[in-house]
Amino acid sequence: MSSYHHGNLRQELISCASKICERDGYTKLSIRSLAKESNVSQTAPYRHFKTKEDLYAEIAREGFNNLHKAISKSKSKNSQDVLVSASKEYLKFGTKNSNTYDLMFGTAVPDFTKYPSLFKSANSVYRHITTLFAAHSNNKDPKFIQEKCIDIWAHLHGLVGLLRKLEVVPAKLVEMPDTPFIAVNKINEDLDGYLKRFIKNI
Repeated sequence: MSSYHHGNLRQELISCASKICERDGYTKLSIRSLAKESNVSQTAPYRHFKTKEDLYAEIAREGFNNLHKAISKSKSKNSQDVLVSASKEYLKFGTKNSNTYDLMFGTAVPDFTKYPSLFKSANSVYRHITTLFAAHSNNKDPKFIQEKCIDIWAHLHGLVGLLRKLEVVPAKLVEMPDTPFIAVNKINEDLDGYLKRFIKNI
């Protein structure tokens, strides 16, 4: 790590850990492996992360921050277009950052409240989806909006898994009848159209 002696070591370690996580999967990440890849002493990371869970929490926090930025890109004044854009960016993030995504939504960090910055970052994604849907919906009842936002999130979360599976299945399976991959492939080929129909029918 070139900036070890003069940079922000904590942030450099988090950045390095995030790269390892995405490359190898979070289960392959340890404080020892982080020290080795960062070219620092074995004890240096422990000054910033007492446990592996502490390190996982920081990677997840950065993941949620990046996800929030991704789904906040649209500047359209049309509420449906904004929701479609946010949904598409969510799917893109989940498929292109699969190992980080698995850490964010897995059980490696069971209690986000132990890490206030992670808790804040994760909730910012939910709040943003809620805000977008509230602007789009004619029904302004808070309970209705919250339930529909969970519906949207669950739908996108499921699609992330299906699209990731689509990337690795044999080509012959995509054309095989009586499997879901024909439909998933059609969705993937016209993602904008599919998401517009999905948002319209919520």
